[in-house]
Formats: sequence, structure tokens, C-alpha cells
Amino acid sequence: MEETRSIAVSPRHAVLLAIELFPLIEKAPRQDYVVRTWAKREVNDMPMMTADLVIAGEATRRDHEAARAYPLHFRKTYFPGRLHGDPQIEYDQHMRASKLCNTPPPIGYEENVFRSCLIPGQSYARLTPFGGDPPENNIAKAQKLPLAAAIGLWRMAQEMFAQLLALHDGGIAHGDAELHNCIVCPAPLEPVLIDFEASVAREAMTADAWKKRCDLDLLPLLREAVFLQCALGRQMSPLGDRAWEIITAEQFRSPDSFRRAIETQAEV
Repeated sequence: MEETRSIAVSPRHAVLLAIELFPLIEKAPRQDYVVRTWAKREVNDMPMMTADLVIAGEATRRDHEAARAYPLHFRKTYFPGRLHGDPQIEYDQHMRASKLCNTPPPIGYEENVFRSCLIPGQSYARLTPFGGDPPENNIAKAQKLPLAAAIGLWRMAQEMFAQLLALHDGGIAHGDAELHNCIVCPAPLEPVLIDFEASVAREAMTADAWKKRCDLDLLPLLREAVFLQCALGRQMSPLGDRAWEIITAEQFRSPDSFRRAIETQAEV
């Protein structure tokens, strides 16, 4: 078995790192050392962005105090000349969000580079059994879902909902609040919102545009809450009530089938 040691990657999170990499933690390499490449974004075979797990190099630790505290972190690199957001704006929005919800503060930014804490866990999208078209297929999946699993997912969904509302109350809309942009961490057990590249501030939008953006933020989670209530029955809570409101023909081809499935769970 590979020998490992624990290393902090955020103010609340730690991971196990292979022991042979610790010399690079204790003495910074000349450049960032890429431990793993997690994602590459391309359009028409043209590279747009890479996402890497790195150990901070000398310059990174010199320029970013947080990189000295968390040398193992997430680095997103945008290719020059490609359309992308401003890393400074992403940093500022992420920092603002970290004061409103569970998201740890970012590490830093440079030209075409954004750095954030590594969040250990799995995306909520990988944990849920729901998805695909038509949405009505999720009713059968919900009815087969073990009660304990449905309860656990509902608890995470409630926390995600509260965090999104806290962001909105604080004047930030996430902009890409899909379920894959929430990481469920096992220790401490919590959902953490990530990827604020598309986030926007309320003061930059009209009131109507702001409401629409906030509604879009909530929609993926509200649809998930509809599916979960097909397993649990109607949940009288802020999340349950908002989810019930979207069971309409605008969102679902057969809204009555969802209402019946949810109400049937309450039958004795």
C-alpha cells in the first residue's frame, strides 16, 4: 500500500498525499508541479482552459500568501487569445462568495490563471441517481431509491439551497449552479459550491435580469428536489415548497405524474 500523509488543502479540509511528494511541499519546486490534470476545455480542437491539481512553485508561494498555507491546490489556466472571463473578477467574486457560504476563499490569480483551494469529495451530480430525458423516467428511479439514500441526498440539497439563497441575499448569483458544481465533502460532511467563473453581482444587473439569473441558479436544484420528493413524499420546507411550485408544464411534459408520485408517498 502506498504510504501517505495528511495535508491541509483549505481552512476546513485535508487530503492524503503520497509521501514521495512531500519534499515538493516542504521545499517549493522552481515551477508549479502538476500532480494531475483534471480537465481540458477545447472548442473546435482549440485549447481553451486546463484545470490542474498542482504543488505551488517558488514564484506562486512568493506571490500568494494562501499558496504557502495550501501549496497543494487547484489551478485553472486560460489560454491567451481565447474568450474567457477575467481571473481578477473571478477571484473577487469567489472571495465575496466565500464570506456568504461554505466555499473556502480562493488562493489567488495571475494573468490567465485562477487558483482555488482543493475541495475533496465528489460532485453531487455523481451521487444522485437522477438525470437524463425524459425527466419522467426519474419517477421510477425515485421509487427504487433506498430511504436512507433519499434522506441523505435531501439533507445535502437543503444545505445547497440555503447556500444559494445566502449568495443571492448577499448580492451574488452563481451563474452556473449545476449539480456538478457542488462538491459533497465527507469530512466535514457538507456541500461546497465551486466554480464562480460565471458569477455576477446584483449591482451589475437590472432588477428583472437579476431575478431571472437567481431563478436559473435555483432551477437544477429545484428539479432535483422534485425527483427526491417522489421518493420521500411532500416535504413542507422552503426547498420543498419552491420545488412544488415548478411542477408545471413549462418544466415537465407531464407535471401531473410528478404530483401523483409525490402525493402517493403520503398514502398509508
